Amino acid sequence: MSAPQNIEVIRTRRAVIRPFAETYIFISLTAYAVTVVATRFFLALTGYPQLGTAVLHFAHALWGGLLLFAGGLLILIVANQTALTLAAVLNGVGAGLFIDEIGKFITHQNDYFFAPAAPIIYSLFLLLVLLYLMVRRSRQNSPRAAMYRALAGMGEILDHDLDPHEREQLLSELAIGQTASEPHIVHLACRLASYLQDEPLPLAAYRPSPWARLSERVHAAGARLGRQNHYRLIQAATAALCLNAFLPPVLLTWTRLAPAGEAPWLAALLLNPAELAFKHPAWFIARLSLGVAVGALYLAALFLQLRGREVEGVNAAILAALLSLTAVRLMTFYLNQFSSLAGLFANLALFLVMLAYREWYLLGGTKNQQQI
Repeated sequence: MSAPQNIEVIRTRRAVIRPFAETYIFISLTAYAVTVVATRFFLALTGYPQLGTAVLHFAHALWGGLLLFAGGLLILIVANQTALTLAAVLNGVGAGLFIDEIGKFITHQNDYFFAPAAPIIYSLFLLLVLLYLMVRRSRQNSPRAAMYRALAGMGEILDHDLDPHEREQLLSELAIGQTASEPHIVHLACRLASYLQDEPLPLAAYRPSPWARLSERVHAAGARLGRQNHYRLIQAATAALCLNAFLPPVLLTWTRLAPAGEAPWLAALLLNPAELAFKHPAWFIARLSLGVAVGALYLAALFLQLRGREVEGVNAAILAALLSLTAVRLMTFYLNQFSSLAGLFANLALFLVMLAYREWYLLGGTKNQQQI
């Protein structure tokens, strides 16, 4: 073997996205959302108990900070890939417990029910969703990034957890690594590929991840539903969401214009009392404008769908749902706090139904393909 040569190189410090980074972010944001909702629900059911003594009070923000610290320590100490999944869970739960008490941190009165607290919590969730989408779409296919993914995947051999599917993925990454401009990286990629192909490695049985199993079940449910029924469901949902978007601005305007004591009974029945009691003109104009904008988008989407312009109709409905789930929902959280979660989940479910339809039938997907 020839002696190693000292080759002058320029250090590369450009960041490389970790393999499965989008999965870990998804786990964290899911744990974050579930923790906040579960904490608020539990505290409301139990009358907001306090853990401690007459002097001490162990706020759940403390436990959140400890879980965040534990998650950080875990990935600093443990090299196994499973540690990243556990750290993602600890990170999400810890952040949820910590941020739930944001109202206490930003007010002199330590007001847990401070009105802007819910919008702040929801805003952070939206930012996490945006980060997830950015990471998911920014997969790096450079030889350097591919080699990082391949070297990380080689740890499965040490854990005796490498299955045939994962080996094929590693070989694909190494094939990209072999296109590098640096000969030593090409040599490393070739050696590792030869090892994976030639050595009699003990392979584990292929086990789909929980996310893959859930995805298959969703596709199976979509196939049973069929494209025609799926499209009818979207049309019905678009009509219902259009009515739901227009109704609050109409009732609020009606209440404002009605003489004192003659407010429509429908407004008291369908609107939250906080919305009727909040008289600030800037809020009223913003609420009115956003509601009309969302309703107009849903109405245009429904018109396009009924005219047979499927792609434009579904995309317009998705845009309206995005505006509703962001700007409108932030405003309702400010007034209604977490009592508006039911509406959020309903809008989110219908939004996912429309995204599934677009992916399966409008973006060239091969699954669930049926004619209307």
